[in-house]
Amino acid sequence: MLFILLIILKQTGPTTACGDACTSSSCNCNSLGLRSVPQFLPATVTVLYTVGNAITTLSQSDFSRYSSLKVIHMSRNQISVINSRAFYNLASLTLMALSYNQITSLRSDMFVGLDDLQTLYLDNNNIRSIEAGTFSTSPQLRYLRLHLNNISTIAAGAFENLLQLRRITLTHNRIKTFPSDLLSNLNISGLLYLGLGYNQMETLPLVVYDILVSVSPVYLNNNSWECDCKMLPFKQRMTGFYTFEHTIICAGPAQLQGSLLYDVSPQDLICEEKTTTETFSTPSTSSPVPHSTQHFHSPSATTTTPSTTHFQPGATEDTFSTSGSFSLSAFLSGFPGGIVGSLLILTIFLVVWCIKRRGKSSSTSAPMSDPSVVYSNIDEATASVSINVNSAAAAATAPIKGRDRTGHVASDSRAAEST
Repeated sequence: MLFILLIILKQTGPTTACGDACTSSSCNCNSLGLRSVPQFLPATVTVLYTVGNAITTLSQSDFSRYSSLKVIHMSRNQISVINSRAFYNLASLTLMALSYNQITSLRSDMFVGLDDLQTLYLDNNNIRSIEAGTFSTSPQLRYLRLHLNNISTIAAGAFENLLQLRRITLTHNRIKTFPSDLLSNLNISGLLYLGLGYNQMETLPLVVYDILVSVSPVYLNNNSWECDCKMLPFKQRMTGFYTFEHTIICAGPAQLQGSLLYDVSPQDLICEEKTTTETFSTPSTSSPVPHSTQHFHSPSATTTTPSTTHFQPGATEDTFSTSGSFSLSAFLSGFPGGIVGSLLILTIFLVVWCIKRRGKSSSTSAPMSDPSVVYSNIDEATASVSINVNSAAAAATAPIKGRDRTGHVASDSRAAEST
């Protein structure tokens, strides 16, 4: 029995201490090591402080007794779970502080029942996304603090029905695109402060300019503004009259880094050419080699389809084939290809052999010159020459017909005799 009483006293000790710090309308339960919302507090309490405790989960039953609450401070706890309709009974609540906790997402069923909520602090959590309709059940919301989170995704309609919103801080997040669609659901003319600095936005569409000129002030500093051709339409609308125009500082390209967009000449807002990627597979005889990538500058700024040429593993450069074409080396590497290759080589060998054989036969069958004939021709020529010489000599030594050597005319008989 004593053991049970000790357990009860241990569980109710912090609550009792908190109860001692309560007035008719306020309870201060800060830094008491509480793991849940204290119970057995005065039902008429309107202000509750539970800062610096170890509360991890919030449920509807935690606040069922405190329907008169107007202010709740639960910052610097370990809250990571907020169950559906946890605040359903708090229709009179006007301010709720949940800063410095471990909340990771905001759902559409999380703040149901907070019809009169005007101020909501959700900064310094680990919020990554906001669902559509998250705040639609709190139409009286005026001040929304969402800075110092990891917000990258904001669903369309997340800020729907917030026509009374006056200040919203989204600084120090991971927002990459200006939430123009989300802000269009707000009463822009009534918005007094818009903080979007220290995010990851790179460009501003032209339609955003009209939104920004309706809000004062707007902070867009310390984003990743890329001052290229996509910023040109926005730049051409700038007049230098509005404060936000002097908070847009270029993060790129390198030649414009650190420059105010307002001071940059429109001629300098250009887009770099894109590249075409061509991939080759390096041939190898032992093991596959990883693909290497080469980049070539494309003459146009439009995206082109990369062309890829593949080498057969282990093949040389003269046997590569483009994807989809016939490869002789690949065909010959198979069993049928081996047979065809052998027949091809044998055919070539036979053709060469036949050509050589035919050449030899032609040279054997051709008529050969007879040396005797040649020599006979030479002898005949020589004999002819000899006959001609002898004839000439004889003619030179023969006496003139009818005369002797003294010049006298000889008789026919004597001349014939001499001959």
